[in-house]
Amino acid sequence: MTSTATTRPGANSPLGAPAAEPVQPGRSWTIATTAGYAATGYLPAWAVADPSETGISLDLLPIRLADVNHCTVFEGQTMRVRSPGCGCVPGRLGETEVLRGSIDCNPYAEDPEPSDPVVNIATIEDFWINGLDSDGLAEIAAKLRAKADRLDREIRPRLLAARADWTAHHAT
Repeated sequence: MTSTATTRPGANSPLGAPAAEPVQPGRSWTIATTAGYAATGYLPAWAVADPSETGISLDLLPIRLADVNHCTVFEGQTMRVRSPGCGCVPGRLGETEVLRGSIDCNPYAEDPEPSDPVVNIATIEDFWINGLDSDGLAEIAAKLRAKADRLDREIRPRLLAARADWTAHHAT
């Protein structure tokens, strides 16, 4: 949970949170305004960027807080894919990364966006499965395992049989 504190004890924050809440131990970020107010929050060890900044006008603080994103990325699997073509123009063949993604936490997200950490997965290019909690991620992993098992145990033998049939009966 992110806490918000102020550099002016006893005052209320512009976001309605009580002033001078203690910041959780560990790393923290601070967005300091030109009016002397500073919003502070927990910065997870896994976050790759620190949203801290200074000299922000007080009226821009809510926008800056809404943009706070704690994120870490994970690589996907590189595979040869063909993008769709159109008309007589063939598609593009090349290497692309599938199932890449990130763990994201947007502590000041507007409802219905989750403010707890979630996983976002790009299946391919810009097609995303967003907002996965632990159960949702487990469900995706189970579906991918089931698909891999089916490809290996059912589709691959069918492909081998189809290729053998083709080789035996196809005249060149």
